Amino acid sequence: MEYINLSDIKKIIKSNSTVAIGGFTINRKPIEIIKEITKSNINNLNIYTLAGSLDVDLLVEKSKVKKISAAYVGYEGLGFSRIISNTVESGEVIFEDLTEILYYLRLKAGALGVPFIPTASIINSDIFKINPACKKIKDPFTKKILCGVQAINPDFCIIHAQKADKFGNILIDEPDFSEKEMAQASKIRIFSVEEIGELKPHEVTISNEFVDYIIVTEKGAYPTGCKNYYSPDIKNILNHLKKNGK
Repeated sequence: MEYINLSDIKKIIKSNSTVAIGGFTINRKPIEIIKEITKSNINNLNIYTLAGSLDVDLLVEKSKVKKISAAYVGYEGLGFSRIISNTVESGEVIFEDLTEILYYLRLKAGALGVPFIPTASIINSDIFKINPACKKIKDPFTKKILCGVQAINPDFCIIHAQKADKFGNILIDEPDFSEKEMAQASKIRIFSVEEIGELKPHEVTISNEFVDYIIVTEKGAYPTGCKNYYSPDIKNILNHLKKNGK
Protein backbone atom coordinates (compact mmCIF):
# COMPACT_ATOMS: atom_id res chain seq x y z
CA MET A 1 0.00 0.00 0.00
CA GLU A 2 1.26 3.45 -0.93
CA TYR A 3 0.02 6.99 -0.39
CA ILE A 4 0.16 8.98 -3.63
CA ASN A 5 -0.86 12.36 -5.05
CA LEU A 6 -3.67 12.94 -7.52
CA SER A 7 -1.14 13.79 -10.20
CA ASP A 8 0.27 10.25 -9.94
CA ILE A 9 -2.93 8.80 -11.43
CA LYS A 10 -1.79 9.38 -15.00
CA LYS A 11 1.29 7.23 -14.33
CA ILE A 12 -0.72 4.33 -12.90
CA ILE A 13 -3.89 3.90 -14.97
CA LYS A 14 -3.19 2.75 -18.52
CA SER A 15 -5.06 3.23 -21.78
CA ASN A 16 -7.17 0.30 -23.03
CA SER A 17 -7.82 -0.83 -19.44
CA THR A 18 -11.00 -1.92 -17.69
CA VAL A 19 -11.69 0.50 -14.85
CA ALA A 20 -14.34 -0.23 -12.21
CA ILE A 21 -15.76 2.87 -10.54
CA GLY A 22 -17.36 2.87 -7.10
CA GLY A 23 -20.18 4.99 -5.72
CA PHE A 24 -23.81 5.16 -6.81
CA THR A 25 -25.35 7.85 -9.04
CA ILE A 26 -24.76 11.17 -7.23
CA ASN A 27 -23.17 9.68 -4.13
CA ARG A 28 -19.51 9.02 -3.39
CA LYS A 29 -18.16 9.11 -6.93
CA PRO A 30 -14.34 9.51 -7.15
CA ILE A 31 -14.65 12.78 -9.06
CA GLU A 32 -11.20 14.18 -8.31
CA ILE A 33 -9.57 11.02 -9.66
CA ILE A 34 -11.87 11.17 -12.69
CA LYS A 35 -10.79 14.76 -13.37
CA GLU A 36 -7.14 13.70 -13.34
CA ILE A 37 -7.90 11.04 -15.93
CA THR A 38 -9.65 13.62 -18.14
CA LYS A 39 -6.50 15.78 -18.09
CA SER A 40 -4.24 12.88 -19.08
CA ASN A 41 -3.45 10.96 -22.27
CA ILE A 42 -5.30 7.90 -20.94
CA ASN A 43 -8.01 6.74 -23.35
CA ASN A 44 -9.99 3.77 -24.74
CA LEU A 45 -11.19 2.79 -21.28
CA ASN A 46 -13.81 0.14 -20.54
CA ILE A 47 -15.85 1.50 -17.63
CA TYR A 48 -17.60 -0.91 -15.23
CA THR A 49 -19.93 0.72 -12.71
CA LEU A 50 -23.19 -0.05 -10.98
CA ALA A 51 -24.84 3.34 -11.48
CA GLY A 52 -22.87 6.10 -13.13
CA SER A 53 -23.51 9.84 -13.35
CA LEU A 54 -21.03 12.72 -13.51
CA ASP A 55 -18.10 10.30 -13.37
CA VAL A 56 -19.07 8.68 -16.65
CA ASP A 57 -20.16 12.00 -18.18
CA LEU A 58 -16.78 13.63 -17.59
CA LEU A 59 -14.85 10.71 -19.04
CA VAL A 60 -17.07 10.37 -22.11
CA GLU A 61 -17.05 14.13 -22.72
CA LYS A 62 -13.24 14.04 -22.98
CA SER A 63 -13.28 10.97 -25.26
CA LYS A 64 -11.68 8.68 -22.69
CA VAL A 65 -14.18 5.83 -22.96
CA LYS A 66 -14.59 3.00 -25.44
CA LYS A 67 -17.24 1.00 -23.58
CA ILE A 68 -19.57 1.43 -20.59
CA SER A 69 -20.94 -1.55 -18.67
CA ALA A 70 -23.57 -0.42 -16.17
CA ALA A 71 -27.02 -1.06 -14.75
CA TYR A 72 -27.84 2.66 -14.93
CA VAL A 73 -26.30 5.96 -15.96
CA GLY A 74 -28.15 9.09 -14.88
CA TYR A 75 -28.88 11.52 -12.09
CA GLU A 76 -31.92 9.87 -10.48
CA GLY A 77 -34.78 12.40 -10.24
CA LEU A 78 -32.61 15.21 -11.59
CA GLY A 79 -32.56 13.88 -15.13
CA PHE A 80 -30.24 12.40 -17.73
CA SER A 81 -27.30 13.64 -19.76
CA ARG A 82 -27.11 14.05 -23.52
CA ILE A 83 -23.37 13.38 -23.35
CA ILE A 84 -24.01 9.68 -22.79
CA SER A 85 -27.05 9.26 -25.02
CA ASN A 86 -25.49 11.07 -27.98
CA THR A 87 -22.25 9.08 -27.92
CA VAL A 88 -24.00 5.74 -27.43
CA GLU A 89 -26.61 6.40 -30.12
CA SER A 90 -23.92 7.51 -32.57
CA GLY A 91 -21.88 4.35 -31.91
CA GLU A 92 -18.91 6.30 -30.57
CA VAL A 93 -19.26 4.51 -27.22
CA ILE A 94 -20.49 0.94 -26.71
CA PHE A 95 -23.01 0.43 -23.91
CA GLU A 96 -23.31 -3.01 -22.28
CA ASP A 97 -26.54 -3.33 -20.32
CA LEU A 98 -26.29 -4.98 -16.89
CA THR A 99 -28.81 -5.82 -14.21
CA GLU A 100 -27.78 -5.01 -10.66
CA ILE A 101 -27.45 -8.69 -9.75
CA LEU A 102 -25.42 -9.37 -12.90
CA TYR A 103 -23.11 -6.48 -12.01
CA TYR A 104 -22.62 -7.89 -8.52
CA LEU A 105 -22.20 -11.53 -9.51
CA ARG A 106 -19.53 -10.77 -12.10
CA LEU A 107 -17.49 -9.03 -9.40
CA LYS A 108 -18.24 -11.77 -6.87
CA ALA A 109 -16.95 -14.45 -9.22
CA GLY A 110 -13.86 -12.36 -9.88
CA ALA A 111 -13.31 -11.89 -6.15
CA LEU A 112 -13.62 -15.64 -5.55
CA GLY A 113 -11.13 -16.43 -8.30
CA VAL A 114 -13.55 -18.63 -10.24
CA PRO A 115 -14.33 -18.28 -13.96
CA PHE A 116 -18.09 -17.98 -13.42
CA ILE A 117 -20.75 -18.16 -10.76
CA PRO A 118 -24.16 -19.88 -11.11
CA THR A 119 -27.47 -18.24 -10.30
CA ALA A 120 -31.16 -18.96 -10.75
CA SER A 121 -32.21 -15.34 -10.24
CA ILE A 122 -32.08 -14.15 -13.85
CA ILE A 123 -32.81 -17.39 -15.66
CA ASN A 124 -36.04 -16.00 -17.19
CA SER A 125 -34.59 -12.60 -18.01
CA ASP A 126 -34.02 -11.24 -21.52
CA ILE A 127 -30.49 -10.28 -20.48
CA PHE A 128 -29.26 -13.46 -22.20
CA LYS A 129 -30.15 -11.90 -25.54
CA ILE A 130 -27.96 -8.84 -25.08
CA ASN A 131 -25.16 -9.70 -22.66
CA PRO A 132 -22.61 -12.39 -23.58
CA ALA A 133 -21.46 -12.65 -19.93
CA CYS A 134 -24.59 -14.78 -19.25
CA LYS A 135 -24.90 -18.35 -20.46
CA LYS A 136 -27.48 -21.02 -19.68
CA ILE A 137 -25.82 -24.00 -18.01
CA LYS A 138 -26.97 -27.32 -16.55
CA ASP A 139 -26.56 -27.91 -12.82
CA PRO A 140 -24.50 -31.14 -12.60
CA PHE A 141 -26.36 -32.15 -9.41
CA THR A 142 -30.03 -31.42 -10.08
CA LYS A 143 -29.84 -31.15 -13.89
CA LYS A 144 -31.79 -27.87 -13.68
CA ILE A 145 -30.97 -25.05 -16.08
CA LEU A 146 -29.21 -22.14 -14.41
CA CYS A 147 -27.45 -19.00 -15.51
CA GLY A 148 -23.67 -18.98 -15.50
CA VAL A 149 -22.33 -15.46 -14.96
CA GLN A 150 -18.80 -14.82 -16.21
CA ALA A 151 -16.28 -13.37 -13.76
CA ILE A 152 -14.76 -9.94 -14.27
CA ASN A 153 -11.37 -8.86 -12.95
CA PRO A 154 -10.99 -5.15 -13.71
CA ASP A 155 -7.48 -3.88 -14.34
CA PHE A 156 -8.13 -1.00 -11.94
CA CYS A 157 -10.80 0.12 -9.53
CA ILE A 158 -11.23 3.67 -8.25
CA ILE A 159 -13.31 4.21 -5.13
CA HIS A 160 -13.95 7.24 -2.92
CA ALA A 161 -14.36 6.53 0.80
CA GLN A 162 -14.73 8.49 3.99
CA LYS A 163 -11.57 7.50 5.81
CA ALA A 164 -8.40 5.40 5.79
CA ASP A 165 -6.13 4.59 8.70
CA LYS A 166 -2.33 4.71 8.70
CA PHE A 167 -2.21 1.00 7.87
CA GLY A 168 -4.28 1.46 4.69
CA ASN A 169 -7.58 0.03 5.91
CA ILE A 170 -10.66 1.73 4.46
CA LEU A 171 -13.94 2.89 6.00
CA ILE A 172 -16.97 3.27 3.75
CA ASP A 173 -19.50 4.76 6.15
CA GLU A 174 -22.69 3.69 4.40
CA PRO A 175 -23.83 0.62 2.50
CA ASP A 176 -21.06 -0.13 0.06
CA PHE A 177 -22.18 -0.71 -3.50
CA SER A 178 -20.42 -4.05 -4.03
CA GLU A 179 -17.15 -2.18 -3.47
CA LYS A 180 -15.71 -4.90 -1.26
CA GLU A 181 -16.14 -7.34 -4.13
CA MET A 182 -14.84 -4.71 -6.55
CA ALA A 183 -11.63 -4.29 -4.56
CA GLN A 184 -11.18 -8.04 -4.17
CA ALA A 185 -11.74 -8.68 -7.89
CA SER A 186 -9.61 -5.85 -9.29
CA LYS A 187 -5.91 -6.12 -10.05
CA ILE A 188 -4.94 -2.61 -8.87
CA ARG A 189 -7.08 -0.78 -6.28
CA ILE A 190 -7.00 3.01 -5.93
CA PHE A 191 -8.87 4.87 -3.18
CA SER A 192 -9.42 8.55 -2.53
CA VAL A 193 -10.43 9.40 1.04
CA GLU A 194 -11.58 12.49 2.89
CA GLU A 195 -9.13 11.98 5.74
CA ILE A 196 -6.69 9.74 7.58
CA GLY A 197 -7.65 8.71 11.10
CA GLU A 198 -7.94 5.84 13.51
CA LEU A 199 -10.31 2.99 12.69
CA LYS A 200 -11.67 0.44 15.11
CA PRO A 201 -11.70 -3.14 13.79
CA HIS A 202 -15.48 -3.14 13.24
CA GLU A 203 -15.21 0.07 11.17
CA VAL A 204 -12.98 -1.46 8.50
CA THR A 205 -14.96 -2.01 5.31
CA ILE A 206 -12.03 -2.99 3.09
CA SER A 207 -8.82 -4.30 4.62
CA ASN A 208 -5.43 -3.10 3.43
CA GLU A 209 -4.67 -6.36 1.62
CA PHE A 210 -7.08 -5.11 -1.07
CA VAL A 211 -5.68 -1.57 -1.19
CA ASP A 212 -2.78 -0.54 -3.45
CA TYR A 213 -2.92 3.25 -3.48
CA ILE A 214 -4.55 5.92 -1.30
CA ILE A 215 -5.01 9.58 -2.17
CA VAL A 216 -6.08 11.95 0.61
CA THR A 217 -8.29 14.56 -1.03
CA GLU A 218 -10.86 16.63 0.82
CA LYS A 219 -14.15 16.78 -1.08
CA GLY A 220 -12.82 14.12 -3.41
CA ALA A 221 -16.34 13.14 -4.47
CA TYR A 222 -17.72 16.68 -4.96
CA PRO A 223 -20.19 17.66 -6.39
CA THR A 224 -21.55 14.18 -5.67
CA GLY A 225 -22.07 13.53 -1.98
CA CYS A 226 -20.11 11.76 0.73
CA LYS A 227 -22.17 10.71 3.75
CA ASN A 228 -21.30 12.52 7.01
CA TYR A 229 -19.04 14.94 5.11
CA TYR A 230 -21.19 16.70 2.50
CA SER A 231 -24.39 16.18 0.54
CA PRO A 232 -24.63 16.19 -3.25
CA ASP A 233 -24.48 19.75 -4.57
CA ILE A 234 -27.80 19.69 -6.40
CA LYS A 235 -27.38 23.20 -7.79
CA ASN A 236 -24.01 22.31 -9.30
CA ILE A 237 -25.36 19.10 -10.80
CA LEU A 238 -28.43 20.87 -12.20
CA ASN A 239 -26.16 23.44 -13.84
CA HIS A 240 -24.29 20.57 -15.50
CA LEU A 241 -27.57 19.08 -16.69
CA LYS A 242 -28.81 22.46 -17.89
CA LYS A 243 -25.88 22.49 -20.30
CA ASN A 244 -25.91 18.79 -21.14
CA GLY A 245 -29.20 17.30 -19.94
CA LYS A 246 -32.47 16.32 -21.46
